[in-house]
Amino acid sequence: MDVNVFQQKMKSAQTGGQPMICTPLIGQTKEELFLEVEVLAEKKPDVIEWRADFFNHLNDKEQVIDTLKGMIEKAGSIPFLFTIRSEKEGGECISLSEDEKVSLIVELCATQLVAAVDFELMHDVSHIQQVSQAAKRNGVILIVSYHDFHRTPEADRLVELFTNAESVGADIAKIAVMPHSYEDALTLLSATGKAKKHLSIPVISMAMGEYGAFTRMVGGLFGSVMTFAVGKESSAPGQVAIQDLNAVLSIVFSKNQ
Repeated sequence: MDVNVFQQKMKSAQTGGQPMICTPLIGQTKEELFLEVEVLAEKKPDVIEWRADFFNHLNDKEQVIDTLKGMIEKAGSIPFLFTIRSEKEGGECISLSEDEKVSLIVELCATQLVAAVDFELMHDVSHIQQVSQAAKRNGVILIVSYHDFHRTPEADRLVELFTNAESVGADIAKIAVMPHSYEDALTLLSATGKAKKHLSIPVISMAMGEYGAFTRMVGGLFGSVMTFAVGKESSAPGQVAIQDLNAVLSIVFSKNQ
């Protein structure tokens, strides 16, 4: 588990360095995922996110762990973020109950194969606490996230959501919203800047879709420590190709290099 690599890059982003670039894996089978990892590893993202809600065998813990081990071997030193995105927040429909999902994440933390796990703020607090405790026991970073694929809440509400994520045990608070104008996207960036000042943990934010694409490029200026890019295939609207995002970030953050 390359959690130290993750933490070092996160600290650099917190202090004005370039935000981490995370690329998603959305393959449905082990073979598809292995091919995706080989493509991504060549593009050298800072973090690889396994969107396991796309995986056909998510109900088989042994297959999940075996597949993850194989991907890690192919990815080298690139740290992994494990995510089962809820269908209510843009994820795929899965056969696991909430209890079974929590059990899988807890067991995965115990393997210490991943650097970080993502779990939504919308979940029952007792479930968040179970995941948080398992993450802390095993040195895994917990990202508590909130996604709104329909709109952009007001800035005060966004800051409140960031704060709520911290209060339930997040190591990083993440918010993604859907803007309907550039003003909406600016609302997200403003809230990110406020949260960075008021929270004791790092934050991640992005606005999706055509109006939000630019936030993936400049979010780091407002305090977001991670941005998401297309490696092989996109997992959310508005993601930018990793090579293009790298080029933009190198210009935007050149003064801090």
